[in-house]
Amino acid sequence: PATGFAILNYDDQAVFEMKDRTRAHIMTYGFGEGATLQITNLETRMDGDKPGGISFKLNYGGSFVPVRLDGCFGKAQTYSAAAAACAGIIFGINLVKISEALLDFDTPSGRGKLIPGIKHTYIIDDSYNASPLSMEAAIHTMEQLKAKRKIAVLGDMLELGKYTMEAHKHIGDLLANSFDILVTVGARAKFIAEGAKESGMAQKNIFSFDTAEEASLEVQKLMRKDDLILV
Repeated sequence: PATGFAILNYDDQAVFEMKDRTRAHIMTYGFGEGATLQITNLETRMDGDKPGGISFKLNYGGSFVPVRLDGCFGKAQTYSAAAAACAGIIFGINLVKISEALLDFDTPSGRGKLIPGIKHTYIIDDSYNASPLSMEAAIHTMEQLKAKRKIAVLGDMLELGKYTMEAHKHIGDLLANSFDILVTVGARAKFIAEGAKESGMAQKNIFSFDTAEEASLEVQKLMRKDDLILV
């Protein structure tokens, strides 16, 4: 309604254009300079040898606060935090209180959540869904983290139609130089393996399986202390 608010992602053109379809007050969030609540200074943190989380700033009305999210990674998390902050501002909560409240944020399972693995390893559980955009985002996040070895365990991306082979090979190409080992699961994901090999990853470091059950046994054998595994 005209007395209400619409909170829109400024960086997503399709979402931002919804402003023309409502009489409500518009509040936007995003990295773009025109956003009502702007996200800046995004950094991926290490806590010693362990991946820590992300830090960034929220800027609103000439003021800014630092925000720290532990145990999660990637741009998507900043958007979630900023959308929540917009809701808080609408209800009169000040930025400092919002920043303090976000310290208690707990990432949902499967969405870039850091979990401890066997053999003193770390796993980034991004298993909720696999699309070209989410895969690319996860790979770029892993590039910013330090680890003795990085292992990617990647499954099929569905519903891509005629772009299936091309999209999977592109993911393989992207990760070839930033991961030490690649494990793929599913018929389509074999194209990820193909793309990685074509881009210089050694065949001996690439493993392909038809099912997650088969892959999990091999991944357990491959894992070593201080490895960082993206699933």
